[in-house]
Formats: sequence, structure tokens, C-alpha cells
Amino acid sequence: MERAKRYLLANFEHLFVLVALLSTAGVNYLVPTKLAFLNFYFLPIIMAGYYLGRRSAVLGALLCTLMIGIYVVLFPEAFQVGRSPSDVYTYVATWGGFLILAGAVVGRLQEKLAEEVRTTTTLNVELVQREQDLTAANETLKTYGENLEVRVRERTEELEQSKRAVEEMKAKVEDTLYATMDASVANLLIEGRLRTEKRNVAVMFSDLSGFTRYSEDRPPELVIRDLNRYLTEIEPIILAYRGHIDKYMGDGTMCEFGAPLDSEAYRLQAVLAAIKMQQRVAAGDYPWTMRIGVAAGLAITGMIGSRRQTYTAIGDVVNLAARLEKLAAPGKILIDRYTYEDVARFVEAHKKRDLPLREIRDAERERQLEALHEQMTGGATDAERFYRLGQLHQELDEPVEALQYFERALRLDPDHVHFKVAYAEARLRLDSNGTISIRGKRRRVEAFEVIGLRDPLADREKIPEGFYNEYRYVVDRIQVPADLILPIEARDARIGHATTVAVLAYAIADVLGFADGDRMQILRAGYLADIGMEIVPHHLLNRRGSLAGSEYEAIKRHPQAGERLLRTMGYTSEHVLAIIRSSHELMDGSGYPERLRGEAIPFGARIVAVADAYDALTSWRPYRDPLARDAALDEIHRSGTRGIYDPRVVEALMKLLG
Repeated sequence: MERAKRYLLANFEHLFVLVALLSTAGVNYLVPTKLAFLNFYFLPIIMAGYYLGRRSAVLGALLCTLMIGIYVVLFPEAFQVGRSPSDVYTYVATWGGFLILAGAVVGRLQEKLAEEVRTTTTLNVELVQREQDLTAANETLKTYGENLEVRVRERTEELEQSKRAVEEMKAKVEDTLYATMDASVANLLIEGRLRTEKRNVAVMFSDLSGFTRYSEDRPPELVIRDLNRYLTEIEPIILAYRGHIDKYMGDGTMCEFGAPLDSEAYRLQAVLAAIKMQQRVAAGDYPWTMRIGVAAGLAITGMIGSRRQTYTAIGDVVNLAARLEKLAAPGKILIDRYTYEDVARFVEAHKKRDLPLREIRDAERERQLEALHEQMTGGATDAERFYRLGQLHQELDEPVEALQYFERALRLDPDHVHFKVAYAEARLRLDSNGTISIRGKRRRVEAFEVIGLRDPLADREKIPEGFYNEYRYVVDRIQVPADLILPIEARDARIGHATTVAVLAYAIADVLGFADGDRMQILRAGYLADIGMEIVPHHLLNRRGSLAGSEYEAIKRHPQAGERLLRTMGYTSEHVLAIIRSSHELMDGSGYPERLRGEAIPFGARIVAVADAYDALTSWRPYRDPLARDAALDEIHRSGTRGIYDPRVVEALMKLLG
């Protein structure tokens, strides 16, 4: 069957011509009415045009017309059925023309169709080829992508392994650094920001009295255990007040404050750390007591050593601190005058002794120095006295002390021309010498024994006697560890601010008729209101002049930071946290951080805001003197009238302090 099909397809044209000839002959010989069968020829001609093309169809039509024409001539009677010869010839001619035309038209249509089929077939073939190429390309790309993914994964794993190795190595290096030096020094060293320089620092030496006798009578492991327990308790105190633990010397410790971490309140932080260390040792049931000496002044700070390096301070201020520690009584703290003058507002101390250091060189100038020190009041008017002290030290060839007092004069009056010139000359003279002079070239150095922190409510200029007698018991009800707030207050010399605000807020709530439970919540919130100040960079604290926009934004974030910190510490009272978060909101909507207005501010927060404002106005700050009580109350009353503070809270404050 397949062979017959292939044969027909291969010889179709010949077979078609043969069939056409046989059909023509059969029609002309066998069919009597030949004109009726002339239309039969259209069928093979159309088929020829469709299957064989225009040329074959036209030739076939011509051949059929010629054959019929021959028959008409030879056998006219077969075609003249009621017709004249001319009609037959015309009919046959017309028929032949249409037959040829039909073959031509159908053949042309077949050719166009074949051409379109070929074009379509070609396009399909190209499309199929392109699809195959695209499929092959996709397969290749997929294979490449899979290989690339494998290589990337392998490379990523290698990088992760390398990263982990680097992190492990970094962690080991950092652990080693932290084990051998202070964390702040290690961080600055890693970051490349540790410099060797001259800077003002406070140096603290501590030593255990009775430790040698204790260690002689006990096994070494027991001695080391107890010593480590002691160090475990005092190290956090030193670090909390931004001190740098320089070295351990047996049972002794040397620390610097103000280096390597910058701090304006480095002397205050050193003394507070000393007080807290003594309190911790006294409460720790140790078989020894501790002596501490603190001195402040200019020193060289930086890394020393060749293979094994350490960060330390060098200069006579170090020697003086060590001498003060040795002369301190067990359980006591000795500080020098330069330190005392800076902390006297917050720390109670009395002059203990004069430390002889060398023979007197100029008795008259020594007497002038003593007289000027006695005249110090601790106010803004001391600028001229500091300047005169600096001049006297210059005349005594003591450039370090001269520079310190010129600096303090300039700090009180930054625009004074003589102060600027004197400071510049002293600095130039000190730098040109290239050395740190030995502190205490005079006959003596005054030492002051620290008694403890002053009671912030004992300031009669700020707190009237009647208020103090009525509400001083409230301090004992705060029940929040002072060590939580004191290191933060020390950063900008606001010692006692939290206590004063808390007691004032409690008293205002009492006048307004709050229940005892609500008063206690306001008390705790007032005490903890500024705990978030820990996030404020130290260089923004006590800034003279206005703050830039971004700097003020950093200040405005501290209430929310305080709330978050307290939550992490386990404080769960939503009322207390809400007061802390809103403690700097103002009634007119100008406060922060959420610019709440009017009754949207918790009542407790309105109370804390007024108490905070009063203490801020009546407290000394490094950049201004305090206002008198009446002036501060007038300012708060005006603010209440303008809608900044709640008038009910302002009226209660006036009733308490007016």
C-alpha cells in the first residue's frame, strides 16, 4: 500500500495527463451529448491547477481545447444539436477560454498558496530552530547558573569560614587585650584613636591597710580569692565613673579619670568613685581597710613599653596622688586643693594637713597664694582671683599650676583678653620646655580629707528650713540605689538633682492631695526621670551656648531612652514609666519627646517638670551661677501664667517654698 502511495505521488503529473486524455477520448467517443459534458473538463483543469501549478493547468486546458476543437472539426454533427456551426465554434471557443482562464487562476492561487506555505514552513522551521536554540541556551544557562551557584555557595562558605576565623581571632585578641588592659583603652587602641598627649587628669591611688599582715597568716589561694572578691566589687565602681584602671600593684590600685575617655567632670568623678569604694569596702566585711589619695593636674598620658605595653599617666600629679594615699588614714580619702576646689559644692571635706615637699623659695608670694585661696567663694567672681593665682605661679616658675588657674579663669570668663593671653603664654612656655614640671615646688601642698557627699536638701538658699524639716524623711522612702543615678549625675556635675526633684515632686503631690501610693510613684519617677541622660554624648553636657538641631535632638531622646533602660532593668510600673517618658512635656505643646499638650500629659509628669525646672534654676552649673529662690519662683510663676506649666502645680510649689 505504501509503495502504491509513493508511486502515485511520484508520477502524479503523468497519471493525471493520461487520465485527462482517456477521459477526453471517452467523452468524445462514448457520450452522444458532448456539449453537455464540456464542463466536465473544468474539474481536471482545476485539480491540475491546484496540484500541478499554473503552467501545467494552462497547458492542460490548451490541450483539452485543441482536442475538442479537432473533434468539432472532424465530427461537427456530434456538437450541432439544434445549433448552427458558428454557434458551436463560438461556444467551444468561449468554453476553451474559460477553461484556460480557470487553469491559470487556480494555478496562480495554488502557487501563491504554495509560496505562503513554504514561507510559513520556513518560518516554522526557523521558529522551531530558534526554540531549540533557546532551549539549548536555557539549558546551558541553567547548567552555568547551577555551577555558578555551587561555586558561589562554596565561596560563601569559604568566606564565612574565613570570617568566623577572623572573628574568633579578633575575639581572642580583644579578650587578651581586655584581660591585660582597660576596655576603653583596648577599644581606642583597636580603633587607632589612642594618642600620647599632655592632658589634665585626676589620679587615684588606693591601698589596703592591714593586707600584708592578713596575707602572712593565710594560705595563698585564700588570699587571692579574697583579693579577687574585693577587686570584683571595686572595679565596677571605677568603670561606672569613667575611670581607667591603670595597674594593680599588689593590693594597691592606680586609676586615671579624664583619660583616655574625655570628661569635663573628671575630678568630681574621681572623688565620687573614691567615696563609693570606701563605702563598699566598709560594708563588705573585709578584714582590712582602705586608704585613697586623689590628685589632679597636667600629666603625660599614653602607651609605654616595648613588647608589653600599657596605658598610663606620667608626671608629678601621679607622685602627689601616691603621697596623699600613703598619708591618708585607714578608711579615709585625701585630695589636693586643686581637686577640692572643683568638688567642694558637692563633697564635704576639711583641710587636713600641709604636705611638705621642698624648702620655701619666696615667702611673700607664698603668703599671697594662701590669702587668695582663703578668699575663694566658688562663684563667678573668682575669675580675677584665679588669674592672679596663675600669675603668682608663673612668678614662682610653676607653669603647670599657672596654666591650670589661667584655664579656670578663662572658663569663667571666656572673652577676657588678659585671660586668653596669659593662658596662651603659659601653654607656650610649658610646650617649649617639653616636660611636665614637678607639682608642688612650693613649701607645701594642701590636703583635704573627704567626709562624704553633701546633703542636696541642706542648701538653705534653695530649700527653706521649714520644708526641709517637714519633708526630709522622704529621702529614705525613695528606695532606689543611689549608685544607679549618681554616675550619670557626675557626668555633668548635677549631684543631688535627682534627690531634690524627687522630694519636691513628692511634696507637691502631697499638697495637691494625692494618695500615698500615687505620691510614691511620683517620688520614684522624679528620682529616675533623667536616667536616660546616659545616652547623651558627654561633649553636649553643660555646653555653653545653644545646641545645633541634631545635638538638641540627641537631648530630646533621653526620656524615651530612660523608659527603655528601666524596662530592661525590670521596672514594670506603667504609671511610673509614663511619668518618666513625659517628664519633659509642657502644657503648651512645646516640650518633648512627643509634644503632648494639656491634659494629655500625665499629672505626675506635670509635677516632675515643675520640680525639675526649679532645681535646675537654683543649682550651680559650670556655665552659669544659680538663681536665688525668689527669682526662680518668679520665673516659674511667669511660665505657669504663659501656659507652659500647670498652674495648679505652680501654685503648690509657691505654697511650699514661697
